[in-house]
Amino acid sequence: MLMTLAAAPALASSGDELLAGCEALYLGDWERARDRFQAAEAIDNTCPEALAGLGIAELQLGRADRAANLFDSTLIMAPEMAAAHAGMAAVNYVRGDAYEAMLGYRRALGYAQTRRTRVRSSEAYLACRLGLYVSARSQAQTAVDDDPGDELARHALGSSLLALGLNADAARVLSRRQDTFRRPAPGMLSAPSALISPDAHYWVEKQLGDEYRLAALPALPALPTPGAPPHPEPTDPQLPDPDRDPHFFISYPPAGSVVSDRIEVSIEDDGSLPVRHIAVLLDSRFLVMSNAQPFRALVNTTRAKDGLRELRVEGYSTEGEIVARASIMLQVSNGSRTLAPAEQQARKLVRGELLNLCTLRAEPLVNEQLLGHALAGCEHEWEAIATWEYVFANDPLLPGARADLLTGYRELGLRLTGGPRETHFLSRPGTVALTFDDGPHPAMTPFILDLLDRYHMKATFFLVGKQAAMYPQLVRDIADAGHQLGSHSHTHTDLRRLDQRGVEQELVKSRAAIRQACGQTVTLFRPPGGNYDDEVRSAAAACGYTTVFWTENIGNYPGVEGAAIGRSMGNKLARGGIVLLHNGYDETEVALPHLLPELVRRGLRTGTIGELTGG
Repeated sequence: MLMTLAAAPALASSGDELLAGCEALYLGDWERARDRFQAAEAIDNTCPEALAGLGIAELQLGRADRAANLFDSTLIMAPEMAAAHAGMAAVNYVRGDAYEAMLGYRRALGYAQTRRTRVRSSEAYLACRLGLYVSARSQAQTAVDDDPGDELARHALGSSLLALGLNADAARVLSRRQDTFRRPAPGMLSAPSALISPDAHYWVEKQLGDEYRLAALPALPALPTPGAPPHPEPTDPQLPDPDRDPHFFISYPPAGSVVSDRIEVSIEDDGSLPVRHIAVLLDSRFLVMSNAQPFRALVNTTRAKDGLRELRVEGYSTEGEIVARASIMLQVSNGSRTLAPAEQQARKLVRGELLNLCTLRAEPLVNEQLLGHALAGCEHEWEAIATWEYVFANDPLLPGARADLLTGYRELGLRLTGGPRETHFLSRPGTVALTFDDGPHPAMTPFILDLLDRYHMKATFFLVGKQAAMYPQLVRDIADAGHQLGSHSHTHTDLRRLDQRGVEQELVKSRAAIRQACGQTVTLFRPPGGNYDDEVRSAAAACGYTTVFWTENIGNYPGVEGAAIGRSMGNKLARGGIVLLHNGYDETEVALPHLLPELVRRGLRTGTIGELTGG
């Protein structure tokens, strides 16, 4: 869309400013958009597109009341303008009134000539959020048929199918390839999951809160409290209150009328107020006075510029005090100028873009999250777990993401309760567990595998997730050789610097990377550098890991000759233990060829952590 706008020809009058305003909205530069639409209005104050664009910018800046006034003014100028109806729907959405927002998008759909799919998908999304699943399914299906790449339409359709128990159909819809076309910045119009959100009907009905689903697991850390909008509502109203006083009001012309030349203004006065004469003003400019009752006045509108104008009538007492006021908004149109063809073309283009910019945008990952639920409903549990791991790894704060993943782990048999599980030593005398941290490494891993195979030994490899993703074939080689795999985090960082959710994210990412490489789900974990605290302990337990430590460490022999390391380690391991070695360049490279035959000479039994602990 940005290319379309940028490629538009140079236009006269307000067209350039309107196009620049739309461009800024697409980029999420709300303040620049506001400035451009204000400039367009200054050039032509009869331009409804300028007011509607300004309304969108103000809404994105957190000024919902001002935006509502601007959209109301736009509808007085151009009651058929779909973007203004959609703008009012967007205001109600931001205010939290999903039902009125849904009705607003439905009204916009009745006027829309273009962008109908975007409007329809917004309506369907809100219907689903409200629990109106049959209606949502119907509207969303039409939107998907019109544009299979519309992400919000697919979300609304998949959500409604899932809520109706049609899991296989939901999985087909939600697993479609996403449209990669550039979308506007969502800002205030970001649409979270229609089902897995705390204020969604489905969330409440199914009791999907963490307090229900994760009652037996470690509690989530408190989420950050959302801050106040960066641009608070202005205290000065944009337009006067249009509500009429039952004792004194303008009965003609009707509010919102399009007027020209000279018009008669009529006032209804029930006599309860001491009004003796009236003054008529147009945009605060005095036009005429009258004391003839019933109050009537002939007003010449040619003295005012074309555009939306305030007609105000003030009632005076005999003493000259104002005792009554009434005002309405009128559209003055005396045909002071005719738009050039290029300007007309620009405004037509801008109307479509403004309508698009008033519609809702699905948040990232919500379709993937729901796809996991659909797959689980189809009994494709591991595919569901892989999907939820991807969601949690990319956005652990997404509502329900942690609960989806951890309850999925629990249902597949991972031990997530009972407190932390740790292995510090082997209980069987004469057994040795060889463990290799880091890697896989393109040079060291084949070297280690060859040596282990020569001596018919099995070991446990604690892999770094990002390394596993980089060298998946090496991960498969380790697994195919019969060795056990574990997690050494995803980035090999000091996990004590992270909160519990951050540690969980590291562990989930590494587990997903290893499974993607070889198909195994790891349940052993070793903290990088041995950096371990209560939050790391809780995170490991929550994700179903057993933390493995060591009794002998290659790091204790910096610069020592390999044969000497082999003899020293052999002496210390005479009664058994867990050996920490590295899948990288350090003394492991020179020590391992001596250590392995030393273990054989001493008659020590070697194996994986799982074999030697029964886990």
